[in-house]
Amino acid sequence: MLLKYKYKLKPHKKQAVIISNWLEMARKQYNYRLAERLNWFEATRTPVNACPLNVSVVPVERIYQNIPEFRTQTRDGRKKDGNGNPVTKKGDKHPNIINGYVAWETVQLADLAQTKKLFPEYQSIHSQVLQDVIQRVQTTMDNFTKPDKKGKTSGKPKFKGKHYYNSLSYPQLSNSSIVKNANGRYCVSLPKIGLVPFVYNRSIPEGFKVKTGSVIREVDGWYISFTIEDKTVPVEVVEIQPTLKNSKGIDLGLLYYAVTSDGEFIEVPKFFRFSEDRLSKLQVRLSKKDKHSQSWKILKRKIAKLHQLIARQRLDWQFKLAYHLFSDVSAIFLEDLQIANLVRRCKAKLGDNGQFLPNGQSAKSGLNKSLHDAATINFLMF
Repeated sequence: MLLKYKYKLKPHKKQAVIISNWLEMARKQYNYRLAERLNWFEATRTPVNACPLNVSVVPVERIYQNIPEFRTQTRDGRKKDGNGNPVTKKGDKHPNIINGYVAWETVQLADLAQTKKLFPEYQSIHSQVLQDVIQRVQTTMDNFTKPDKKGKTSGKPKFKGKHYYNSLSYPQLSNSSIVKNANGRYCVSLPKIGLVPFVYNRSIPEGFKVKTGSVIREVDGWYISFTIEDKTVPVEVVEIQPTLKNSKGIDLGLLYYAVTSDGEFIEVPKFFRFSEDRLSKLQVRLSKKDKHSQSWKILKRKIAKLHQLIARQRLDWQFKLAYHLFSDVSAIFLEDLQIANLVRRCKAKLGDNGQFLPNGQSAKSGLNKSLHDAATINFLMF
């Protein structure tokens, strides 16, 4: 069983500066590696309407430039066979290009050594944190190029702006990373950063082992999220036979958030609507400030904190509602809502003279705002 536990970090000023610098360097590395992947992807394809064959019009030398044909293993591999010998050994050669396709994850991981030579500041970052950046790029490209079980793929990956890359990951942490410092305060030992104090408000359950840790930047400070695992806990799918006594049906809407089959009406909380007036006043004040000035940054932070408060209020209320609904039943039947279709824009209407006619989008915008405020899709995921 895998679980995630999130804690509030309390880094010292020097530690916070180090984490911020690491985050910015990781973001730049992510964008650079993603650009490499996208440039190669676009160079090896042509639009269907321009050429009936999916072939490249770029010279082969340019496609594979700066990519070595083979890589030489520098140490014995960790995987071992039945006799205890390493499966791969030091000095083994492995191809970087297989059937014309570049093994990009391996190539970019090997290129990190060259990055540290060209940019010495990257030597201060823990090696596994940098390796995780490459793995994130690989995951993003896999989601773009490989369809899921339903045959769908995600959109083209985007480069990350400063406010859209907010986490660092340590792929290998353990329970021994949680220690007490000389003052008896709980800290997490992060390689190349040191002992970082954090609020250890709930202990790791007995039997669970810490696997990874992610340092996350939020508007109100830093957090750390541990992925913990206990392999002895079986993951089972519980089969429940629905009956009239152990089940109920729910109809979700906006007039009432939920109406149950036993006659209970649950009001819509409207967290965003109640904070909308305060939010709009802050945004008006923000528009009158000089961009990136000190007062502009203060207002920007206040707006972000208000959005965070609304999101946390909504999430807390939905958890409590889900607990309440399951207090007397074992199964709940819900309608299969297509939220993406409900919030879709109205189709444009054209008159005989080619001019656009009113299509009701103004009224639909208010409805869309209420649907997003209700966050029904998040509630259905519980």
